[in-house]
Amino acid sequence: MAAPNMSLEELIALFAAKAAAPPPETSQALARHLQCKESIALARMVSEAMDQYSANHNQSLAAPTELLPPLA
Repeated sequence: MAAPNMSLEELIALFAAKAAAPPPETSQALARHLQCKESIALARMVSEAMDQYSANHNQSLAAPTELLPPLA
């Protein structure tokens, strides 16, 4: 954490160094996840299911067939 008595120039230099540094690996993984087409599709399906759930007065919904594993 920065010292409370930093000058404006030191603070600007600190922000510039932080902005130039590569993002942490966890942030990169999160960015890849949020850009993944499968993740976006799954989020859309969950959102639609929540909308159906609330529209049906909290009745249970069947799981979409594309999410169920095969019964082999």
